Amino acid sequence: MTPELAQGREIVRQSARATWALIATSLLLLALLVGAYLHLSSRQKDTQDGIREDALWAVYQTGREARTLLESLKDVDRTGTLAPEALDSLMLRYDILYSRMAIVDTARYGAYFAEDPEIRVAREQVHAGIRALEGVFATLRESGGVGAVRAILPRVAEIVAAAERLLVRTNSVVSTARADARTEVMELQDRTASLVLAFGLTVGLLILLLVRRLGATRAAGDQIQVVADQMSAAFRAAEAGNRAKSDFMATMGHEIRTPLNAILGMAELLRGSPLAEEDAESVRAIETSGAALLEVINEILDFAKIEHGDIPAETIPYDPIAVARQAIAIVRGRARDRGNVVALVNQDVEGWFLGDPTRLYRVLLNLLSNAVKFTENGSVDLTVSAAGTAASPRLRFVVADTGIGIPGSARPLLFQAFSQVDGTIGRRFGGTGLGLVICKRIVEAAGGTIGVDSEPGIGSRFWFEIPAPAAPAGAVTATPPQAAEKQALQRLRILVVEDNAFNRTVARRFLEKLEQTVVVAEEGEAALRMVQAERFDLVLMDMQMPVMDGIEATRRIRALGGWQATIPIVALTANASDSDRERCRAVGMDAFESKPVSMARLGALIAEWGPRAEGRQAADDREPAPIGPSPTATDGFDRDEVAVDASRVAELVDAIGEDGFEELRDAFLADATLLLNDLHAAMARNDQATTDRVLHTLKGAAASIGYPAMATIAESLRQTPVAKGAHGLLSARLERLRDDRAALGRTG
Repeated sequence: MTPELAQGREIVRQSARATWALIATSLLLLALLVGAYLHLSSRQKDTQDGIREDALWAVYQTGREARTLLESLKDVDRTGTLAPEALDSLMLRYDILYSRMAIVDTARYGAYFAEDPEIRVAREQVHAGIRALEGVFATLRESGGVGAVRAILPRVAEIVAAAERLLVRTNSVVSTARADARTEVMELQDRTASLVLAFGLTVGLLILLLVRRLGATRAAGDQIQVVADQMSAAFRAAEAGNRAKSDFMATMGHEIRTPLNAILGMAELLRGSPLAEEDAESVRAIETSGAALLEVINEILDFAKIEHGDIPAETIPYDPIAVARQAIAIVRGRARDRGNVVALVNQDVEGWFLGDPTRLYRVLLNLLSNAVKFTENGSVDLTVSAAGTAASPRLRFVVADTGIGIPGSARPLLFQAFSQVDGTIGRRFGGTGLGLVICKRIVEAAGGTIGVDSEPGIGSRFWFEIPAPAAPAGAVTATPPQAAEKQALQRLRILVVEDNAFNRTVARRFLEKLEQTVVVAEEGEAALRMVQAERFDLVLMDMQMPVMDGIEATRRIRALGGWQATIPIVALTANASDSDRERCRAVGMDAFESKPVSMARLGALIAEWGPRAEGRQAADDREPAPIGPSPTATDGFDRDEVAVDASRVAELVDAIGEDGFEELRDAFLADATLLLNDLHAAMARNDQATTDRVLHTLKGAAASIGYPAMATIAESLRQTPVAKGAHGLLSARLERLRDDRAALGRTG
């Protein structure tokens, strides 16, 4: 961690601690504030209750009624007569006085003043005096004499005096209580104000701290962004370095495989020649070593591609048993050489499934190759069985051998790149330690699992499971990788549309070897006229041609309607990009094949695209593996690059004979000379269209005859900015083409 990030993290931590402390303080102050408010509200309620009940008013009314009764009695005493009306008035006044005393008794008077002794004594005196008059007034009602009135006067006067003392004392106590309550309320208000102030200060500090924390967080975020940018730049640099490494590996693989293919091809030709035993042994050693080297190169390149996701996955219908049989067929020869028996065990697996047969084939081939490599005079079994559930079907593949086995301590190394069980394995059996890594990544990318069980000296069981949903009914069947079983071909009328005479000759010779009827057209307009004049079963269409290219020709053929709208048209071109495939598909071509196309692949095309059954869907346009080095674009112009692809030459010789090949090569050299002259003239005119067309033609012709070096250079000139204006450098490269042409002439 950088110092800036460490400092930013510490600032954020301190701010967090201070924030939590202030939050706790705020909560405490808030609780105190709520308590103070509730207490203040209670005291205020008490004050309001005293005013509302007004015990003082009850005492005052009692004293007032007592004086009123006393005055009424005095009036009767002064007049000396007690009229019935006066008697009723006296009785009413007594009843009112009695009711006032009842109000004092029933009010909250006692709750307020029960603790005061003077109030308690005066209250009891008033109460006792009023009750004592009850019997006297009863007698007065019966007798109605003035003498009884005079007897009552002293008692009533005592009641009045007691009521006045009660009123004075009550008033004093109430005033004192009100003053105390006001004082307490004021104190509570002061405390509440202090709490509010403290709470406000705390909230202010909290806001200030939050602002500071926000600033610190923003600063830390900026620092993190800087570090993230640095890490992103470092990642891009590492990715660029890794990509450069992979590109370097791919380039080196191409450079190595080009001469290696020639070495293996020549060794195969030598093996078929009469040789002395010692020479034959040397040839076998060359083939064995070359095959091992090619396997190492292929594994390294596959690993580099998988690392960058350059091997696209597909989901198509496939037959797992057919894929397994083909993988076994590849290793059976090596197994026989080591005294091994290879068998396929099918545990009731049948039908077609959805998945990637090419990747499945690669995994099976790697596991079988390993089993054969580490087993001698034993057996290798490939078992295919169903696994998973009905909702999640899977296929399980097990490769079991009786080889040397693997110690338990070494198993963790099996699926690590460039790792082997011990150092002697590589020296004894060869290999890079990448095969199992490639298998693991392919299986896991498909959503499967892979593992191993092994006992030293007994053998090993490598297994893997992959998701395998059943293919829908009527799905187009997929051809297993590099399908290679020959079948009898029906004779078709095939139109070959190709502007290069040499390529026309190669295609015609191959198709005639396959016993097909061949008609050729030099460009799209001629092909359009031929299709209008006669019927064909299959059209092999080049893309780039003069007058009318293959794209436009296909569009016009489809527009004719009738049988021309459904005749199979297969693109046969040196172009191999995804955009080219899309253009072909958009105008109605049924498939796409990149040059050079082998005779075996032409046979497969004829079998696939013969007179089609009603409702047959267009087949997949997967690009087949080219024979020999792929004529893809590259910037490499190594002078040591092998100019001749021996395997392609051998195939041509096998198809058309030595004399036919010599004739074909002479035609190519003549065409190449004219094309180079056209290219030089086009560059002099800065005619980009003609330059590209000539280079395209030269590339296809060179690849078809088996001269990958010239095809590679031609494609590179099409792809690089050199072919679009840098005349000086292009002229130098044209001289290289002339040198290659001279070298080709010397090979004869």
